[in-house]
Amino acid sequence: MEIVAVMLPGGPYSENVESRRRGRYAVLAGLNASRLSPVDTEHLGYFFPPARRGPNAKPPEPIPYEWFEPTLDARRGDDGRSPRVLVMWLQSEAFDAEPLARMGALAKPFLEAGANWRVLGPNGSDGLKAMIDEAAASDFKGKVPAPRMRFYSLYATVPDSVLLGDTEASLADFFDARGVTLVRTIGNDGNLAKSLIDELMLRGLKALKSEELGPPDPKSERSLYWQTCHPRDGEKPRHSLSHVAVVAEWDTLYGRSLRREFRPAPGERGFCVDSFNYVRGLDGQLPAGSQGAPDSAAGAKPAQGDKDATRRKDGTLVERAEGQSQFDYLRRLAVQMREKDRYVRAASADGTGLRAIGVLGNDVHDKLLVLQALKPEFPNAIFFTTDLDARFLHPREQAWTRNLIVASNFGLRLRDELQGGAPPFRDSYQVSAFLATRLAMNDAQQPSRPVSQAAVAQWFGTPRVFEIGRTEAFEFLGRPANEGVQRARADLCRGPRWTECKDIHPPASARYPMPREATLILVASLLVLALWAPALFISVGARRFLGRFVARAPDGSALLARYAALAVLVVLLQLELPLWLAAHWQPFAEWLTREGKPLTAFEGISLWPTEAIRVLNLVLCLYLLIRGWCALTRNVDEITREFRLGSTRRELIAEQREAQARLRWWQKLAQVFSMRFEPAAGRSKQAALGMPAPALDFWKRYVAQNRLSARLLRTTAYVAAALPWSYLVVLAFDEERAVPYRGDLSLAVHDGLRIPSLVAMYFLVFFVVDATAFCVGFVRGLREQAANWPEATLDLFEAQTGIPRAHLDNWVDLQFIALRTRSVTHLIYYPFIVISLLLLSRSAVFDQWTMPVSTIVLSVGGAIVALGCALALRLAAEASRRHALDLLKDALMRANAKAPVAPGEATPRQLELLQSRIENLRMGAFAPFWQQPLVKAVLLPFATLGGSTLLDYLALANI
Repeated sequence: MEIVAVMLPGGPYSENVESRRRGRYAVLAGLNASRLSPVDTEHLGYFFPPARRGPNAKPPEPIPYEWFEPTLDARRGDDGRSPRVLVMWLQSEAFDAEPLARMGALAKPFLEAGANWRVLGPNGSDGLKAMIDEAAASDFKGKVPAPRMRFYSLYATVPDSVLLGDTEASLADFFDARGVTLVRTIGNDGNLAKSLIDELMLRGLKALKSEELGPPDPKSERSLYWQTCHPRDGEKPRHSLSHVAVVAEWDTLYGRSLRREFRPAPGERGFCVDSFNYVRGLDGQLPAGSQGAPDSAAGAKPAQGDKDATRRKDGTLVERAEGQSQFDYLRRLAVQMREKDRYVRAASADGTGLRAIGVLGNDVHDKLLVLQALKPEFPNAIFFTTDLDARFLHPREQAWTRNLIVASNFGLRLRDELQGGAPPFRDSYQVSAFLATRLAMNDAQQPSRPVSQAAVAQWFGTPRVFEIGRTEAFEFLGRPANEGVQRARADLCRGPRWTECKDIHPPASARYPMPREATLILVASLLVLALWAPALFISVGARRFLGRFVARAPDGSALLARYAALAVLVVLLQLELPLWLAAHWQPFAEWLTREGKPLTAFEGISLWPTEAIRVLNLVLCLYLLIRGWCALTRNVDEITREFRLGSTRRELIAEQREAQARLRWWQKLAQVFSMRFEPAAGRSKQAALGMPAPALDFWKRYVAQNRLSARLLRTTAYVAAALPWSYLVVLAFDEERAVPYRGDLSLAVHDGLRIPSLVAMYFLVFFVVDATAFCVGFVRGLREQAANWPEATLDLFEAQTGIPRAHLDNWVDLQFIALRTRSVTHLIYYPFIVISLLLLSRSAVFDQWTMPVSTIVLSVGGAIVALGCALALRLAAEASRRHALDLLKDALMRANAKAPVAPGEATPRQLELLQSRIENLRMGAFAPFWQQPLVKAVLLPFATLGGSTLLDYLALANI
């Protein structure tokens, strides 16, 4: 007969109840995977153990038990039999003192009857430490009936060196020397701390070994660590070691020991650790039925308690500093840590504060409360903890658990061959209990060949590292403890030899999607098409080049050859290139995500969507620049045709080139901004073009400063002036830079895109500002000139309207302004589009991004500049309309005063109709305000912020 004694916490609190529930479920799942089924599925038995002797001995508590028997397909043991299994559920608190002696006393009659006794316990590190203290006594050996009694430590994670005080090499050897057999079925906290240190270093924190800190200051009585991490006033930091805050429970050995693992040690890297403490039971929840606990029949109190619990979850409750709950301590702790962060930032060599915050404890409820209190105060810090729990993934906890780094000895399941069909568990300790149960049953079947501690230890050489996402805990591939150990073969993990399996854990999460080859080719083809098709669509020159390329073929065979060349080019672009990209997708994705973030879109743990949006923004800026210039050029060509300005324009361009050839280089550069070096138009030129000298000088200025080179120079000057001011704004807010990268490659990509995307966005914004401001000056200049148009233009409009040209100059001005501003006003969309994408790229939907105040200020500043220019254009256009109407009303008054109207003069009716047309002009900048593009453009960033916020809430709601 096999007896399995399972030690579970016996406390009345909710966490104790949940621990018992989880432990029982995991043990039953392990028995089921070992082909054992309960004899009675509806009832538990119980018995009273022998009472302890002594004056202060308490009556024994009943011990529940249940029987399990092998299923029909159960594996036989070495002796050809499949024994029945008796499972006892023991209260761990009953073994706090002298656990080995008490366990031996309980097991003695069963062992004497020939049963084998296997203990799934102790229940934690404190229980294991009590066993060590008892076994270390000089009179211990021989007190415990060790034969056929075996312990499986499934929850204790404190390292051997901490438990034994560096006096023994191995805990298994320590107990073996004293006649006790113990196997630890879970890794230790030292390995978890090392994996967390490695992970934090991948995310930008700097760690050093103690020997790398340099020699200590002989004049200081303080240790080298304190000299380095906590310099006194006036002392300069010795190294730029990153500061890490560790918030741990102080009333357990687990919490007290784990924080020390993050400090530098000989041969081990570490950080400057700032320690903060809390006491278990932060929620203050009392067990049901205890004094002061809320009762369901108490009327309003339970409802108020439930309401407070709900408000605490959404952060709207501020607790009073009284009562059972200790959450008010956490709020004050957050303030204390914020002050420490400011001090560290001021004293550190690199100007950074608390880069990471560790929350270490056994109670997951306490961890969640600590995270809830600290995450809003440190939105840019990296939070980390140990031991994976499914409660981290609950939608109501996402506001403070998203992006939490978790180092754990297990995930929520073992690999499929070992899981035995059981669903993923609720936490990693359940997996350890499941594994311990399977090991105990495997040892029962082959007692001559029990699993050794060395065989179990190899499974925990590489702890699992997770990042909590929106729907899953993403597991990163850890660094192998032994590079020579290869991945386990699946056949070793099945059947009776499963303990020889090299890796009991499931594969790490997929770092990138791997769709079908046809899908990859289709996506690559669409991307390639998106690169060249818009350029061909917007570029008149490209289309003309293709037309000339085909039209200039000397004969039919040459024409066929040119068509064939174009077909080959299209095939290379749209077939061969996508095929090549699809074939190289996997190695590219592997290189991009190795030791980096995964390629996921909405899981909330990847910066690659942000970088993709920044690449899109960069390409879009270039595209919009080209599109904007092409639109302005097409608009000028259209106006030239409609206004019959072709000859005048050519004459002005030719004269401008002649005049510019006589200027010095600095005068040519100054001409981009001012025309003071341009010679005035001569009388011959005035007579040839039919315009006065001021009008000719005005048009020459427009022609000279409207060139692409002039626009680019002015825009470059604006960008060069704006960048230093932007840098000063960033320095003024003194915000710590926070990039949620992982690995050098992701940081290099982020930094590599940072300056080009910023400069491209600035260039686009000021290109639009220049186009709009230049148009404002042109509109004002038209209003100031008395006669702006050549004879050919006035003849055209006189023929169209029948109104004498003396009254047409202002009407032609307004028509020109309407046509020109119809193109210019649409440019106002461009800055707001790229600003919206900039804001969207920093959405927390993608990763742990926050919106710096400096980014908001600069975005709002750029939008205000562009918006101000657009408003100035609107006001300038309306001023020109008013000016034209004032002059027209004066002419109408004069026409009404004359009776009859002389031949060749406008009639009052004609002037009234012209006035009506001017008043009803609704094109370009003359459109009603609510129909202006600037109104719609202003809404874009707000829609982006609102949309990204909505996405954040949807993600938190797991929708």
